[in-house]
Amino acid sequence: MKKRVMTIAVAAMAGGLAFGTQAVAEEDLRTAQGLYSANDIIGANVYHADDPDDEVGTVENILLDDDRQVTALVVNAGGLWGMGGDDVVVDVDQFSLETELDDDQMFGDGNVTHRIVVDASEEELENFPEYNEDWFNEEREQRRTDGEGSW
Repeated sequence: MKKRVMTIAVAAMAGGLAFGTQAVAEEDLRTAQGLYSANDIIGANVYHADDPDDEVGTVENILLDDDRQVTALVVNAGGLWGMGGDDVVVDVDQFSLETELDDDQMFGDGNVTHRIVVDASEEELENFPEYNEDWFNEEREQRRTDGEGSW
């Protein structure tokens, strides 16, 4: 079982989304996955960095900028047993992606699992912007006029 922590960025390749690394330690280059599917990231469990066993919620969406780079994740947090909770915006600077490859499978077809680790306390997470239509429209307009986001 191999485990890596990466910061992710998205590149559009051949009409599909692929996750690549912005920075990977040299030892991780031998085990890097190469491409990351947004499908596999959406639905991934999210945990607190200071307590990696404390599940925050799940990834609901991935937000991209005009350069097709990941700028944030939408995380459903605070629910009970996967129900309820609020969708919050987690900026790319506040999370990392852990990828675990179980390469003990036959023919090298190991299972890959992902989890997101948020570098924020429960209190800080409660103060993240709520993701809703109003937030999205305001943020999009802000980025159109300024070229940058406000969160």
